[in-house]
Amino acid sequence: MTLLRKITFNKFDEEVHYTRLKNGLDIFIIPKTGFKEKTAMLTVDFGSVDKKFTLRNRLWDNPEGIAHFLEHKLFEDVDGEDVSLKFTQLGADVNAFTTFDKTSYYFSTSENFIESLTLLQELVMSASFTEESVNKEKKIIAQEIDMYADDADYQAYIGILQNLFSGTSLADDIAGSKESINQITTKILKRNYNYFYKPNNMNLLIVGDVDIEETYSAIETYQKKFRARKQVERIDDVIYNPVVKSNSKSMEIMNSKLVVGFRGQKVSNNLSLLTIKIALRLAMSMLFGWTSKTYQTWYEQGKIDDSFDIEIEINNNFSFVLISLDTNQPIGMSSEIRKKIKNCNSSDDFNQEHFAILKREMYGDFLQSLDNVEQIASQFNLFLTNQDTYYDIPDILESIQLDEVLTIAEDFFKQAEESDFTVFPK
Repeated sequence: MTLLRKITFNKFDEEVHYTRLKNGLDIFIIPKTGFKEKTAMLTVDFGSVDKKFTLRNRLWDNPEGIAHFLEHKLFEDVDGEDVSLKFTQLGADVNAFTTFDKTSYYFSTSENFIESLTLLQELVMSASFTEESVNKEKKIIAQEIDMYADDADYQAYIGILQNLFSGTSLADDIAGSKESINQITTKILKRNYNYFYKPNNMNLLIVGDVDIEETYSAIETYQKKFRARKQVERIDDVIYNPVVKSNSKSMEIMNSKLVVGFRGQKVSNNLSLLTIKIALRLAMSMLFGWTSKTYQTWYEQGKIDDSFDIEIEINNNFSFVLISLDTNQPIGMSSEIRKKIKNCNSSDDFNQEHFAILKREMYGDFLQSLDNVEQIASQFNLFLTNQDTYYDIPDILESIQLDEVLTIAEDFFKQAEESDFTVFPK
């Protein structure tokens, strides 16, 4: 028998099996009976903001883009071959991504699951770095950087982060710059790989119609060769420097792209990060969502279109809300958005009926996601913290009240610092 603990969620008939191996690897298995597709995601607690750390009283300061560079490099095995081809031979699709605080490697398949699962662990937990392969990868990543330099939406996004978090790693492109990736050497890659790519700094998530005993046994057998290693002390470089109030650039586009950003204070209350994020999502949906009077009015007036979007990031070390849109009135719309948020407590859209509709909509989206194995994995990974999981959303939605949402939103925006970034047509 395994040592996994079963956590049952009776409200929506789901369960999660969890354990931590002796080497520190956290394992989550979410069985989905009757689903043909299976997926696994191995996540390393190492992202673009993890540039500085100390070990044995020595400070290390990495070039920008180190986490993303490692993500790319791990897909090349010791023979210089592309590991993704091995997944293809097994009938699996494999990919990876790097965010501010993590790097995730994942595959999906309907066959050869255990073999693919072993291969995923081999991909992440064994690495080979040569000068030749590293220099080759620099050229590939440089092309990726050039591609994003021509993407107006991405330039607006990175522009607002540079306004809000100037002088910190959040203002850096996750891929780094051409200058920073040229500073990356095999020695730097090996150092960061050895310090961060260890089982006690990872979690493995599996979703699908899998044999839990067989899956656990396969993981445990493979992981016996790895031990927990000493954790480094990370240095938080997300210092709250003065915000750049407004900035812009010009590109070859038809219509202006505006992002209005709000930098929240670092979380210091007793609420969970997920509760704060849900409260802000509900508040922003009441104020600017498609069911709001504001959205309908702006849409009918041609001030916004389907590009209108809201991003909410709540982290222990930083938080922000970004409102982005294509508009031919960037200055006016920036002003209107700020006014709406400043006077949110007097908005007609903040009422019990609207609140109930949005909670049902969010709960419906949650239930719908349970029918998609890849979406479950993605969302579970996204919302996983020391306090909550994705499956805690229904309980939070059930208990949260309108006055609590309004209090959280008012507290966030009262302390927030504002900025905007616009990409203008040339």
